Amino acid sequence: MRATHSEQALRRVLAWLRWSGHELTPRLEQAALQALSDAVAAEESELVEAALRRLRDNAMLTSDLSSRSMLISPPYPPLRRSSIGYGRY
Repeated sequence: MRATHSEQALRRVLAWLRWSGHELTPRLEQAALQALSDAVAAEESELVEAALRRLRDNAMLTSDLSSRSMLISPPYPPLRRSSIGYGRY
């Protein structure tokens, strides 16, 4: 069975928090769940970005590793178009 969009988003949010050096305490996990719930309720198109923005705005991401004014990088790399030379692009 495939995971829903919200399940995938929760995995990505928790992974982002771990990879950025935050300790996943019960309080932070609860805040991540609430942020994701709020993003789903608001029918946001980009759940991961919306949840991370809500965590930052609620001051849950402040620590020695990050500051309140930190910029959240996109959850995916930018698209890069290229051509392999078959014709005009």
